[in-house]
Amino acid sequence: MELSAKELTELSKHTAKARRNLDNLLDFVDLMNNDAEKLEGDITPAGEQIKQLSNEMSKHVDEIKTLIDAQLDKIPIDPEETKDAAGKLGLYHGTVHQVISYADTEKSKYKENSYWWRYWVSILDNVMQQEIENPSKPISQGKQGQGKPFLEKRK
Repeated sequence: MELSAKELTELSKHTAKARRNLDNLLDFVDLMNNDAEKLEGDITPAGEQIKQLSNEMSKHVDEIKTLIDAQLDKIPIDPEETKDAAGKLGLYHGTVHQVISYADTEKSKYKENSYWWRYWVSILDNVMQQEIENPSKPISQGKQGQGKPFLEKRK
């Protein structure tokens, strides 16, 4: 059984976490090197070994992340799922313009044609299609003849 998009995304997040942990190891070595003369004994060989191993492991973590992301990007987008998601966004974000802005911001976080980029494009398409089928009323438009024009001078 293949992994779902959510499961692959979770694995991808864990590879990013592993990479950050390796970066933290390199920060640790730099910190130790800054205080090397204040410490008894020579920590330089140990620090160099940590750097070497960390750099080697980083390559492997990056390779694993690339494989996971490639598998994720092969998954087709479920149009029913994104249609449902677009409807839910409308409930939580208010106006169509707010939903479009939110979805566009989310889309911009991902590489073009990646799974999540295509997911957000599909949501945007659904929101726009819903707007064409059921146009929302402009925010400033109320019942005709009520209220004062925005820039009307007060007497």
